[in-house]
Parts: sequence; C-alpha cells; structure tokens
Amino acid sequence: MAKIGLKYGVFAPIATEPTGQLPTYGTGLVVGHMMQANLTVQYSDSKLAADDTIVETDRSFISGTLSVGTDDLTDEVLEAWLGLQEKTVGSATALRSAGTYDPPKGGFGYIRVVKKNGVRKYKAYWIYKSMWVMPNENASTKPDGTIEWQTPTVEGTIMAVGDGDATWRDEASFATETEAVAWLNELANIGEPADLTALGAAIDAAKLLDPEEYTSASWVAVAVALADAEAVTLMDSPSQTRVDAAKNALTGAMADLVEATGA
Repeated sequence: MAKIGLKYGVFAPIATEPTGQLPTYGTGLVVGHMMQANLTVQYSDSKLAADDTIVETDRSFISGTLSVGTDDLTDEVLEAWLGLQEKTVGSATALRSAGTYDPPKGGFGYIRVVKKNGVRKYKAYWIYKSMWVMPNENASTKPDGTIEWQTPTVEGTIMAVGDGDATWRDEASFATETEAVAWLNELANIGEPADLTALGAAIDAAKLLDPEEYTSASWVAVAVALADAEAVTLMDSPSQTRVDAAKNALTGAMADLVEATGA
C-alpha cells in the first residue's frame, strides 16, 4: 500500500481522564495544512532467559514522538495547541511564552492518503494523548529575490492512556475523504453539534413497544439498535453521520418487527 498524501491535522485538549477509560476532549481545531508527519515509537525490549534460551519477551509501548510540519501556526493554534497565553502588552495584544506555561495534553489526528491496486483510500489516525512543544525558529532574508519557504515543525510526545490496555492510537480506513474527516471531527469535537431530534424520537418510539408482542428474533435487532442509539446520545460530540446511522438502524429494525403468534 503506497502512501501518496497527508492532510487534515487536528488537535483537541483532554477534558477528563477517567480511571480505566479513554479520555474525553474539549473543543478541537484544525492545526493547519499538513506538510509532514514523522512518527517514532519506543518499545520495551525486555527478555527473560532460561535454559540457555529466551523464554519470554516484552515489547510493550513506552512512548512515541510525532514530528508535524504545517504551513503556519495561527494565534488560535498557538494558544490551544502549544499553550501560549494572550496578554496585553502596552497598546498591543500579544501571545506570551513563559516557563510556567505548560502546553495542554490532548488528542491529535491526521489523514494519510493511500493507494493500492489503483484504489485510493483515506487512512485516519487518532492519537489519544500527546503533549507538544514550541518549534525551533529559523529566519533568513530573501536572497537575490528567491523565495525560501520557512514553515514550522512541531514535535509532540505521545503517551499511553490509563484505560487498562495502555491504548495510544486508533486508525481507521475510509473510502472517501469526507468520511475520514467526519471521523476525526467526531473524536476532536470539531464542527456544529449534531441534531439529535430525530434520533431521540426514534428512541422514544422504541421504548413504547412491548417486546412480548414480537418474535424474539425480530426484537433482538431492535434491542441492539436501541442500545447503540442510546450510546450515541451519550457521546460528547457525535457526528451527524453517526447520529443519522443510529436513527436509521433503529427505525429499520422497528419496521422489520414480526408480531408474535397470538399477540
């Protein structure tokens, strides 16, 4: 599978880190147009020797480093992603860097464009916990009228979360860029809130039904769809695509109900 592109870098600050669960996130943002994303991962290399051979080995995730190049860092991104703080300095509003300002921990995602057997797909990555630092800065004059593009590269440290599995990343493949973007937007709480009205109405309708009036086989589909629909309503920021899919699955399952004999 050939990697032929990179796009749509997003960051969302961690809001809560419940014990034994994945983090929840505050409102995220797009960090800029992606130019590079270079990942280095460190694993443990612990071996247990016995009877003159290796009988056990451990290759657990320790940490990772992600180097991200973007076209620019806006003031909004500098504050949300790198922890700079807005201050009034004289007659101007400035962004301040200070030794006591810790950058926020947060989730980070991006999309890689891949191609295999002539088919283009979009592979989205979501890193659950990371912390980023201000990039080194280089400036130079324009020599002989020739433009030398100067773009920032930001480095982040990747950490495992305390969900019991030491999760650090998820990745998902999509047929379209729109689907990949929607998945990342959902995880990073980007975009307009989804309209849950129709989904709520479908849930209410399902709860009014009496399972005893339908065959067990047909009711199982409704029960599964109802549980999924209720889970979607509890998500921090479900995408409209996810909400609509849950509603359609529930209404479809209800439409397929078969009345029990003698009901």
